[in-house]
Amino acid sequence: MFSPGDSYANAWPWLRRAIAGFGLFTSLLNACGTLWILALMLLISTDVVGRAFFKRPVSGVPEMVSLSIVGIVFLQLASTLRAKRMTRSDMLLAVLWKRAPRSALLLDAAFQLAGALTVFVIFRASYPRFITAWQRHEFVGAVGHFTAPTWPIKLILMVGSGALAMQFLLDGIIGVLAALWTAGGGKPGRGKDPVDVGP
Repeated sequence: MFSPGDSYANAWPWLRRAIAGFGLFTSLLNACGTLWILALMLLISTDVVGRAFFKRPVSGVPEMVSLSIVGIVFLQLASTLRAKRMTRSDMLLAVLWKRAPRSALLLDAAFQLAGALTVFVIFRASYPRFITAWQRHEFVGAVGHFTAPTWPIKLILMVGSGALAMQFLLDGIIGVLAALWTAGGGKPGRGKDPVDVGP
């Protein structure tokens, strides 16, 4: 779509380092989510084989799958946003970029900061739920058959939403700095990403 170009990236090397460092963290979360998917596939396959051939299904598979979906999604959200693969409509930004690049950058930054605020609300609302689940030992399943605590998933939700909010915030800061750089005489480059300053 649009990019401030390499000159912008070189203008703030500290920002590049900060983004690269946080990118390693989001990549780690994403990798954990991917490994979790593989483990879940193995679990489901084992349950199907055990149910079909040995009449011995694995206990708690439905509960573990329902909890895992939430955990996997929140582990991979920040990396998805960083890779610019989050679903969005940028038709207006594309048109605005051709006529007023600085305005396009500021509008995109506003969207990113609004996203950070929205996800922070989720993070803040999740904290008391995590504390309650931890203190009361909340679980899913049936006692005597299968039980699983819910606090690990609530903790993952907090970590994932926190990382997503931080990624939104970083993208918003990048957009503001890019707009200031453009206003200061920099010439926006052309690229696929709104701001390409990653490692």
